[in-house]
Amino acid sequence: MFPDHGHRRIAVASPDDIATARRIAAERADGVLAADEAARLDRLVTAVAGYALDRPDGTVLIARMRSGAGIECLAYDRDPATVGLAGPSKAEDAPDGVGGVLEAVREQADRFHIHATAGVGLALIARVLRPGADDAPPAGALAQTGAVMVERHGGEAARGGPFIDHWFVSCADARGADGPCGIALMVDGDAEAADRSPAPPTSTDRPATEMTPEVVRHIEAVVAATVPGLPAPVVVNAIRRDLKGRPELGLSQDRSLTQIGRSAVAVLRFDAEAVDYTALGTLAGAVVRRQEITALGARWAMIGFNPQAPASVHLRWGAGEHVVLFTGGCARLPALFIHRDLHGVEPTLAALVLLRDGAVSDDDHTVLVIRNRAHCAAETPPDRHGPIGTA
Repeated sequence: MFPDHGHRRIAVASPDDIATARRIAAERADGVLAADEAARLDRLVTAVAGYALDRPDGTVLIARMRSGAGIECLAYDRDPATVGLAGPSKAEDAPDGVGGVLEAVREQADRFHIHATAGVGLALIARVLRPGADDAPPAGALAQTGAVMVERHGGEAARGGPFIDHWFVSCADARGADGPCGIALMVDGDAEAADRSPAPPTSTDRPATEMTPEVVRHIEAVVAATVPGLPAPVVVNAIRRDLKGRPELGLSQDRSLTQIGRSAVAVLRFDAEAVDYTALGTLAGAVVRRQEITALGARWAMIGFNPQAPASVHLRWGAGEHVVLFTGGCARLPALFIHRDLHGVEPTLAALVLLRDGAVSDDDHTVLVIRNRAHCAAETPPDRHGPIGTA
């Protein structure tokens, strides 16, 4: 089962692919957008897919926004002829044959950003929102987040199971003398765990439990219910303990718990000044500053295997700095963040650029970017359509 906030990826190589993108957009808009907004989304997706059709490796990604505010359309290409755009430039200043198409997308979008990397390609984000909805973080929000989540090529047929990479971010307001804080969860799931379990079931064991969407949703519920400020290792242990106590999930015995398999989990606690991070398995990440990267460490383990207490790292971060987290199949994303100069780029667009340039194997991929917005309450709100990024 593909989650609503997962991006359906369409490689646009023919007019038939444009029709596919329009169909997927209409499915995602059902129950979210009214007729007028849905029609505007159709025009937007048609323009974006038409642009992608004319570019090398042109790709469109479509998802419902996790906030429920609307529908998000992303696109990227790998066109070596791409030139950089000046900081405050407008879409019509783009190279010949591109500016007009991008201006058509901008006219239909409630939110629009592009990022061009000279000699590499262009990436864009365009959103159509429900009337009265807003996708911008509140003025005093501690963090701004963006994520791109895609399944491997061929979808469930190629993967052999449900799409079970997952992400979740929540922020809490200040309580008493304590400042605001937040928590982020990432899961790198394994749908074929039973075949590789370190403890094969016997005839008296329950059926093997895989990292299914039900289990993933339950993990998110455990994380969301934890007390603000609870250390990340405690949250990870709460996940393990709670799953073990759910007999309907088939995890009531320790040996059955191992049958979740190679699924990995990362929990990030953050406030305005520091992050507290714990990860088990194949997840990676870093605090990214203007010209410095500090890796977030992990211990080899899985949710259902290796009973040792999870390792944790505590790092300082400040306003304007970022945390980049990503699942298996990607590499060098923190270094790419600096190299592509993504510090001022809208976080979802930054995640898209990292996915395009940092995916090294065909897999389910999730890239999460969290920007520290502490002490930014007085900053000028962004333009409705946003700036054009450069690299």
